[in-house]
Amino acid sequence: MVIVGIVAGGKGERMGGELPKQFLELDGKPIAVYTAERFLSSGLTDALIIGVNPLWRDYMDGLAEKYFKGMDNVTVVNGGADRNGTIMNIIAEAEKKFGLSERDTVITHDAVRPFVSERIISDSIKAMEFCDICTAAVPVTDTVVVSENGACADAFPDRSKLRLVQTPQTFKADTFKSVYNSVCEEERSMMTDVCGMYRLCGYDVRLINGDVSNIKITYPEDYERAKLYAEKIPDCFSEQ
Repeated sequence: MVIVGIVAGGKGERMGGELPKQFLELDGKPIAVYTAERFLSSGLTDALIIGVNPLWRDYMDGLAEKYFKGMDNVTVVNGGADRNGTIMNIIAEAEKKFGLSERDTVITHDAVRPFVSERIISDSIKAMEFCDICTAAVPVTDTVVVSENGACADAFPDRSKLRLVQTPQTFKADTFKSVYNSVCEEERSMMTDVCGMYRLCGYDVRLINGDVSNIKITYPEDYERAKLYAEKIPDCFSEQ
C-alpha cells in the first residue's frame, strides 16, 4: 500500500487571524482539503490520513464529512505534541486500519503545501525501490550565511551544496517506529522533520527533485501568492 499522511496540526500563529492557515480557503475550499485532493486525484495512493490539532479535530471532521463523504480511504486522527508525534499517530492509525508491512510506503506532506505535483508524488514512491527514506528538495538560489548571534555573518556556505527541503517526505512503513523509538525525547524536539531523525540513526536520506511551485503557506504573503497560483491551474502543473 501507499499511505499518505497529511500533517495539519499547526496553529497558524505566524499567519494571524482566527483560523489556522490550513483551513483558510483556496479556490473555494480549505487548503488542507485542496492539498489532500492533490494526492487522491493522482491515482497513485491507496489511503490518506490527516493528523490535526485536537483543538480543531471537530472542525476537520466536519470538513471530511463535507468533502470526503463516503470515502473509506480517508481518515482524520488527532495530531501529537509536534510534527513527528503527529506522524507517529498517523502511522498508528494506518497499522490499526490497514496493517503495515515492509512493502508498504508512507508519504508525509504538509497540509499547507497545496501545489504538490503528480510528478513529485510519483518520484517519491519510485524512490522507495532503492532507498529507505527520501525528501523533495530544491537548490538554494540565494546566498546563505551562518550567524551565531543573529547580527553578524560568521560563515558563507557554498550554496551549490545546499538544498531547501520540502515535502513530501517518504519512507518505508516498517522503519519509522524503530527510528522514532531509538531517538530520545530531547533529540526528537530538535528535529523539525522525519529526515533529521533518520539521518541521526545513520540512514541515507535521498533527495528527489522538488519544485519551486511546491510552496509552503506560512505568512500572509505566501497565502496571496497561493491564490495567484490557484488561478493559473493547470498552468503551474504543466510538468504533468
